[in-house]
Amino acid sequence: MEQSREILSTAPLGLFYHGLSLEEENLTNVLCEVINKLLGPFSYTDIVSPENKPLLTEGLTHYNTQIRLLSVQQVFKCLISNDLIQSMLNSDIYMHILTTLAFQDTKTAQKASELLYKTAFTEPGQEVIFNSTTCAIFKQLLRVNETVKFRIYDLLIRISSISDHAFELCEATGLLHEFLSELKSDDLLVKINAIELLNEVAATSAGLSFLEKANLVDGMAAILDNEDEADVAVVLVKCSIIKFVGNLGENTQVPFKQLSEQYDILDRMERIMDTDNDEILIVTISSIGLIGSHLAGLDLLLSKNPTMISKLFNHYHSSIGPVKAVILQTLSKLIGVSDRDEPMNESDKLTLMVFKQYHGFPTRLIAEAKQPDDDIRTACFALMQSIAFHEWGLEYMSQSNEFMQYILDRTTERMQQGQLWKFTVIQTLTNHPTAKELLGNEYYPQCQMYIRQGPYYKPLEATVAFESS
Repeated sequence: MEQSREILSTAPLGLFYHGLSLEEENLTNVLCEVINKLLGPFSYTDIVSPENKPLLTEGLTHYNTQIRLLSVQQVFKCLISNDLIQSMLNSDIYMHILTTLAFQDTKTAQKASELLYKTAFTEPGQEVIFNSTTCAIFKQLLRVNETVKFRIYDLLIRISSISDHAFELCEATGLLHEFLSELKSDDLLVKINAIELLNEVAATSAGLSFLEKANLVDGMAAILDNEDEADVAVVLVKCSIIKFVGNLGENTQVPFKQLSEQYDILDRMERIMDTDNDEILIVTISSIGLIGSHLAGLDLLLSKNPTMISKLFNHYHSSIGPVKAVILQTLSKLIGVSDRDEPMNESDKLTLMVFKQYHGFPTRLIAEAKQPDDDIRTACFALMQSIAFHEWGLEYMSQSNEFMQYILDRTTERMQQGQLWKFTVIQTLTNHPTAKELLGNEYYPQCQMYIRQGPYYKPLEATVAFESS
């Protein structure tokens, strides 16, 4: 602080800003770095003092990307207290931040969006962001272009997802209803972007309730029944909705079981698994992995749609390439569900039910892990690690000489990524509370030695030296 003040007493801040007016790119970049360092120790109060505020305002309205970004970053200093946030919101600085949302440089505009989002975590922030003046500006910005429009929607939806109260304030503005109209757009890209933003809307109970009231969940569920997979638009929209469903199922705060039963979501997804379209199949299988990536989701899959898991394995045995890779990734998620802290350890029972339908351990899994396809190999190692999380998995692995010899043999893996994965699997095995007992005197010491040596250890090879003639 003292050093900055000493420099500025000799060379006033205005002098540096004057250099920015010369419009020389290299000079501008250097000056922005210098100004940023000089202002680093200064508080928001210092930044908006009578002598400095005109310079800040100049920067917040400047067309140059570096200068505008520097100025927006300085305003972040108000976030340390509600009083300073209130001061910023009641000044013209707030309006400059709002208009920066439409700035041509994405990074700078996103920085302004981030500032407004953080401001909205406070009571004064929510009051001002959802008042009539701000909403009128938002509506004007929505008409600038598609990029700015979705930047505004993204900000509003993220803010509305902070809490039920924030969502109710946002809904009252009518801006969310304007967003929902985008879902009916004839523009395919607009519709897909809107569907992706729905994940944020559904993050709160108020948001999910809003989607149901708007009959949006019912409408999207119905699209899953559209079998016209020769139409590219249908395929893309269908894939977006399946991703949305997967994200809903992954979120433990969402009452997904209730939604699934009400709208037959899992039944519809199971029917989609009969598709001949690889793109739709890959997205569906990936979403099943998200839904079953936690205990409640896995229990739902196995209790309500057990044949879905059977179909998953049927696809596994007949698939190749990307489809096989995503199936292995999904299996690693389902089998990786763990709740060791629970007294009954329900996850061990459910994950074992999934594993018992996999008839390729260890021979097929080892063979897949040796394939040249990196995605398949990585997914195989992830599945091995998921199996190793469980006591039953440790039993299967320790009782298989074929698997233990493979995983401990460093010569079977030449790639660094694979070496690290094997090391991680062995670490997971050894860290289990029952590892010493189940791995026994033969494999437990070997696993410990492997870990001590590290993932990339190379045994010394003996060479024969011949005496020169």
